[in-house]
Parts: sequence; C-alpha cells; structure tokens
Amino acid sequence: MVTAMRILEVRSAYMKNDFEWDNLKKLSFKMVDEANIKLMRDYVLETSHIEDDE
Repeated sequence: MVTAMRILEVRSAYMKNDFEWDNLKKLSFKMVDEANIKLMRDYVLETSHIEDDE
C-alpha cells in the first residue's frame, strides 16, 4: 500500500512540475491541423469526381 501511494505522489508531482504540457499542446494542434487538411483533401477528391491519371 505504501508503494502504491508513493507512485501516485510521484506521478502527481511529475504532472504538476515536469511534464511538458506546452509540447503536448503544440503537437496536438499540429496533429489536428494535419488531420483536417487530409479530411478536406479527401472530401474534395471524393466530391469533385476527378479521375486520377496515374
């Protein structure tokens, strides 16, 4: 039980003091932007009926 409590304390302290929240936020926004661009491209390709000549 003491070990479990210590693990919870360490995790809580890490989250509050050391975790790189700014990097997580930047990465999240980047991933959302990239996914939105892909969705928009896929939608345009699907609705425009453009044939791929490759």
